[in-house]
Amino acid sequence: MNRSLFAASLLFVLCACSEEVGKPPTTVDPRDGDPGATLEVPVPAEGRVFVSLENPEIVTPADDGSSSSDWDLAFEKYDVFTNSGASGPGEGGAFGPLDASTYDEGIAPAIPFLTKDESGGAFRDFWAYDPTAHVLWVRYHVFGVRDGDKQWKVQILGYYAEQQGAPVAAIYRLRWAEVTSAGVGATQSLADLDGTAGGSQAPEDVASECIDLGTGARTKHTPAEALAANDWHLCFRRASIRVNGELGGPRGVTAVDLHASETKGETLDVVKTRTDETELARFDAIGYAEMSDPKLVWRGDRVFSAFTEYWLDREASAPAPANFSWLVQSAADGASRYLLVFDRFDGATADGPGKIVLRVKPEGLPQE
Repeated sequence: MNRSLFAASLLFVLCACSEEVGKPPTTVDPRDGDPGATLEVPVPAEGRVFVSLENPEIVTPADDGSSSSDWDLAFEKYDVFTNSGASGPGEGGAFGPLDASTYDEGIAPAIPFLTKDESGGAFRDFWAYDPTAHVLWVRYHVFGVRDGDKQWKVQILGYYAEQQGAPVAAIYRLRWAEVTSAGVGATQSLADLDGTAGGSQAPEDVASECIDLGTGARTKHTPAEALAANDWHLCFRRASIRVNGELGGPRGVTAVDLHASETKGETLDVVKTRTDETELARFDAIGYAEMSDPKLVWRGDRVFSAFTEYWLDREASAPAPANFSWLVQSAADGASRYLLVFDRFDGATADGPGKIVLRVKPEGLPQE
């Protein structure tokens, strides 16, 4: 939720050009063009490094960060997390990406919400919400799903079914086909995959349906059972679709939204015009070449933050941060807000960014 703006009367920190640890940065009025404080964050090959934005500085939580609110951001390889939701107990969160000039202006535009960290995978944005009718509309994106040397394309066709004359949520329709270097296999479809999980409250001890895309076998698992089972690729539970890999399960399955770049620009009105028939061409257009694009990021389920999939420049020839600004809320007080930009990576490899160089400053008031 949108919090009160950080009081602009506080002095902002200016770049501490020295690399001395603990050296207090100088301060200037933010309306005089404060460049903020520069912080260099070496990201380890394994594990996380934690950052507090108040000073800013690297901090070491008393535990693994899961029960402390003394950090705002955590970096692990090419993932960025906020101390909120699934990542930590803090009152943090973030919003972005914002135009690069927002950082220089010192204040973020009005924002509808702050994004808290949450678990999920490639399918997390398969729907668009209609707040007037309280209805979910499927986007008809095509998703890639991989299991070892096999892969499939999957398209979600519907979230509702009629039962006894009334619409019932979480009865899925989908189509899928295996994709190989030799071509695309026959399209398969289902119209009654049960993700109801016992109702809108989705009790944890009630099972929902999962599917193996290779065999078409359908099984039912509770969330706890799914975490230990190898007999599924995708599990359907209310408005979420789980992938059996990383945090989602033990099978090592990965997935990707092949139309993810469209999500932020898709209006509800456009999504509502789509049908199984109009979007069949979108499904048919996906073949081996499209699913082999080296820019695609295939992952299992993991924790998502506002930064996920947006903070990296996917078009750069070498790993680099995207040219955006970000708004981050303090995990400690849930009110203080900071603007930051990522300037560069030093020593980046395919496995991690090496050292991240960023600038950060408290959000201020607009110039009068």
